Amino acid sequence: MKKFSLIILSAFLALMFLAGDLVVAMEKPEGYPKRAIEFVIRSGPGSGAGMFAQAFAKGMKKALGVPIKFSYKPGAGGQIAVAYFLDQPADGHTLLVSSPTMVVNTVLGRAKYQLDDIIWLALGAHDIEAIHTRVDSKFQTLKDIQDYCQKNPKLALTIAGAGALSFDQMWVELLNKRANIRLKFVPFEKSSMRRASFQAGHTDLQSDELIDMEGLYKAGISKPLVIGYHKRVRKYPDVQCTGELGVDVTIGRWRGIVCKKGTPEPVVKYLEGILAEAFKSEPVQKYLEEDLGHERTNFMGREEYTKLVEGQRAIFREMLKEIGFLRE
Repeated sequence: MKKFSLIILSAFLALMFLAGDLVVAMEKPEGYPKRAIEFVIRSGPGSGAGMFAQAFAKGMKKALGVPIKFSYKPGAGGQIAVAYFLDQPADGHTLLVSSPTMVVNTVLGRAKYQLDDIIWLALGAHDIEAIHTRVDSKFQTLKDIQDYCQKNPKLALTIAGAGALSFDQMWVELLNKRANIRLKFVPFEKSSMRRASFQAGHTDLQSDELIDMEGLYKAGISKPLVIGYHKRVRKYPDVQCTGELGVDVTIGRWRGIVCKKGTPEPVVKYLEGILAEAFKSEPVQKYLEEDLGHERTNFMGREEYTKLVEGQRAIFREMLKEIGFLRE
């Protein structure tokens, strides 16, 4: 009995110790924050990245106790936003919504930064890519596209997407190669512009995350043609996925939050803790449900997220070589 009591006491003390660590990790650093927190977003208002930032801001605002503002800086494949972000003080008051395109840019040599110039605080969403078609289009399945390309070897269908040499374009070119189709990528820096082009019929198809097209689905204008995932997603059970079609293109766009290298460690730890709590909040969970993030999204803290970014840099290098965008 005495031995059992000692075990219970030890377990209780261990839990108290862990709880104490959590309290310390979440304790506000002295003098932080001093002013409003700024979220820098690499695309325009209404984009998936913008919705992601707004959801996390709602989950963070009460704990931070200061206003949160949003700076939308689309253009140049996200380079304008990153340059602005890196030009701000390393004090934790400016946060950037991150994406795989930032990693792709370092592989292509387009970035004026290195991965270790950034502290990868947290990953909060892992989106699912899809090809979208208009409901009145003759292209309703991937096979429709494959048949067209086979019968018209000198022609290509146009597809709107986000930014030249972006993650979007890499995804489309990979689908071209592995599904034996020809889609000509037409880049747009703003999500509203590519949707307008697609909706008006200036481009045949659109490459985008499911959440970005939600408005057009509900309006009865468009629908997903094929979803880049290993299984059908629960929100669109009638839409085929690349996995069931034998097309190995399932990589998706993740979204995270980063701060600048040199930010004081107590601030970094505090922000990581705040983001972990925000992930559990109702605004973020609602966003993830609508975004299909729950199909494969789990929160990643700084250590795990940094490893993911480093690992994906090697993966992207091989993909870019496969599609001819990178030569040794």
